[in-house]
Amino acid sequence: MANENDGAQDTVKARELSKMNRMQLIEVIYALQQNQRELEEENKKLRIQLDDRTIKMSEYGSIAEAALGINEVFEKAQAAADQYVSSVRQAYDGIWKEIIGDRDRLKAQLKEEET
Repeated sequence: MANENDGAQDTVKARELSKMNRMQLIEVIYALQQNQRELEEENKKLRIQLDDRTIKMSEYGSIAEAALGINEVFEKAQAAADQYVSSVRQAYDGIWKEIIGDRDRLKAQLKEEET
């Protein structure tokens, strides 16, 4: 159906064009050329937008990869910090026990000296 309608429309258009004078045909050609330029310009803008989106998608992929890499670095840094804090706590606990022991010994010595 669509092809039959297209053929009929083409015939009507051809008759209309054949009835036009030279000036009218020039105007039609000019309008068609103008329309073609506008479509080419729009096509160019759309291609630029597509290229920009493609670049952005690529950058987003690179950013995501970088974020994963940074995340891994942070995880390793956190593990090192946790290990350091643990060793500091152990050392602190050892020193604290020594201090408490020394205090208790000094108290005992003072008690002996008083008696």
